[in-house]
Amino acid sequence: MMSLRSRLIHDVKFGPANTGEVNYAKQLSPQAKSLTLFDRCYLSAELLINWQRRQNDAHWLVPLKGNTKYRVVETFGKGDHLVEMQVSPQARKQDSSLPEYWQVRLIEYEDESVDYKGFISSLTAPELYPADALRYVYQARWSIENGYGELKQFQLSTATLLRSQKMSGIYQEIWGLLTAYNLIRMEMSQIAREARVSPLRISFVMAMRLIQDELIWCSLGKPGTIPTKLKKMRENVKQFILPEKRKRPKKRTVRISKTQYPVQSKHLK
Repeated sequence: MMSLRSRLIHDVKFGPANTGEVNYAKQLSPQAKSLTLFDRCYLSAELLINWQRRQNDAHWLVPLKGNTKYRVVETFGKGDHLVEMQVSPQARKQDSSLPEYWQVRLIEYEDESVDYKGFISSLTAPELYPADALRYVYQARWSIENGYGELKQFQLSTATLLRSQKMSGIYQEIWGLLTAYNLIRMEMSQIAREARVSPLRISFVMAMRLIQDELIWCSLGKPGTIPTKLKKMRENVKQFILPEKRKRPKKRTVRISKTQYPVQSKHLK
């Protein structure tokens, strides 16, 4: 579970591949007064209803599946509705505390690549949470993919992650990687706070390299010189503050996946 504003990892659950993603998500700890953005595969009444129950003001937002059935209860504005959905009998059998129906907020948004797009959320009060603000948050969810890219491409240098042949070694490798990533991100957040900019405006690659080099030099020097070296390192990292991100001139599109088989359609050649 990664922060959208700082890309700090707040919670992680993983294990054998024979356990589904939703079951691992149920083990995560929701933050109080937070909004968690889920992928479409996590659209589960059992998961989302209990997510709100476990923490005060722990809200969620998830894309709507194309085959999801619902009934409009109230319309707040254009593309903004309060809807009612039925909880499946299978879910109620597993958790008897689940209601027969649950109400959520459905917000639609325009996308030329498909006929219909929308997402549902537990933030049902339009006067407190305007639809346009939620649309903006939903569109910003793509930045989380950049966080995964930092882990895989830059921190690992596209190398194979899991080298161990034992389960205990695999767990150790993953936790080591995540701990190192969070330490870098925590330092970047502190530097951003001093520079009064967003943590996302600091170059992860340059910050990681400077932090790695400084840790090596600190291990060779006297302990009393560490605070001075860290202060100097933070000043150096401030040189790599990125400019404000420009608005995307065109809408995001999905690239056509390449295949080894010949393409028959003329417009795809």
